[in-house]
Amino acid sequence: MASDLLQSLANDQVPDRPHGMTRQVHERLNPLLVTLHLAEFVLQTLPYAFFHFLRALLGACLFSLTGEFRNEGENHGT
Repeated sequence: MASDLLQSLANDQVPDRPHGMTRQVHERLNPLLVTLHLAEFVLQTLPYAFFHFLRALLGACLFSLTGEFRNEGENHGT
């Protein structure tokens, strides 16, 4: 059945795209895509990276002060 559908689609004629359509689409979508990309980066990526960097920095400071490495989670070494 899937091959019949693909064969029927292969025989269909596809009209050419309108002249200038790509320019209009790009002019409308590019500002939106850049805005969404920057918003995602600022609101999701940066806080995630800062959180994990601060955890590592805090762990290094605690190790420097106490001399003991804090073992979080399961101990797979034993």
